[in-house]
Amino acid sequence: MKRIQYLLIALVWLLLFALPILVGSLNEGIRWDHIVTIWKEYGYLVILFLGNRFFLMPRLFLQGKRLAYVLAILALILGISALSYVQAAPSPPPGHPAAVHLAAPPERQPPFPERGPRELIPPFANILILGILLVGFDSGLLFFTKWTEAEQNRLQLEKESIAHQMAFLRNQVSPHFLMNTLNNIHALIDINTEEARHALIRLSRLMDYMLRKAQAEEVRLTEELDFLTNYVDLMKLRLTDHVQLDVTVPDSVPEVTVPPLLPIAFLENAFKYGVSYEQPSFISIAVQVDEATLQVRIRNQVQSTDRKGASTGIGIANTRQRLELLYGDRYGLDITDDGHIYDVNLRIPL
Repeated sequence: MKRIQYLLIALVWLLLFALPILVGSLNEGIRWDHIVTIWKEYGYLVILFLGNRFFLMPRLFLQGKRLAYVLAILALILGISALSYVQAAPSPPPGHPAAVHLAAPPERQPPFPERGPRELIPPFANILILGILLVGFDSGLLFFTKWTEAEQNRLQLEKESIAHQMAFLRNQVSPHFLMNTLNNIHALIDINTEEARHALIRLSRLMDYMLRKAQAEEVRLTEELDFLTNYVDLMKLRLTDHVQLDVTVPDSVPEVTVPPLLPIAFLENAFKYGVSYEQPSFISIAVQVDEATLQVRIRNQVQSTDRKGASTGIGIANTRQRLELLYGDRYGLDITDDGHIYDVNLRIPL
């Protein structure tokens, strides 16, 4: 940003010093004595520019002393305009001392040096107008640059904050998932030792995914769906014949990436509140993928009488927060609970 700022300043000054040459060549040819006179007057503008940029703006305007800045810059502009006026005023002609006021006046001199037949604006007025324009340009450019840098710093801090929040939320999911899965395997050990051994193998694969893959910001959709099916297979070990489990996952999906572990809280919720060992119950998991959207719908028959955690548990709350941080208002999450069926419909853009 600073390079662009300096380039704009250089172009403005180049145009300012080139303008007398361009105008003179179009009107009546280049008069270098006239152009050098104008360039000397631009020395006042250089003083104004340096004073504004390196003293008044940093020490007054950018420090919140706006009124002091306005008064100081007006005084500086008027000061250099007055100085230009004094230097442009004609000197008393030879033989006519300034102290003799009653002497015959000499031939009337023009109030300002001759600068060209078509020039009607006196030098000090030129300095006054150009000074106001120059200060407006320089102050606006410096203020915009400072504001842009501050905004970039704010966005960078916000991005780092979001990254820390995301890492924290992912780390919260892992212990929750591990606790539930180990409880399932513990219950299986007394029933079928061989199946418990295979379950530990599946769990090791899942943990390998969570430790190596799920710590990334995004994973391939195929890997995430493999994790989902492996998780369901692991949970299936504890189900009885009273539970109807329907899982629909597409055979082929596009080569896209998604944030890891977004549906895991809803899966845990379904197996926690949708399984009954005494009466028929069901869990339905359906994944649909098109070119623009990933949809995960999980439905289960509510069996637990204590369903407070179904919608307010830490896993659900963390997932909502992750979705907000990741997608803003570009995702869809509809959760309905009529007391019998708990229905989650998650849609995220691809």
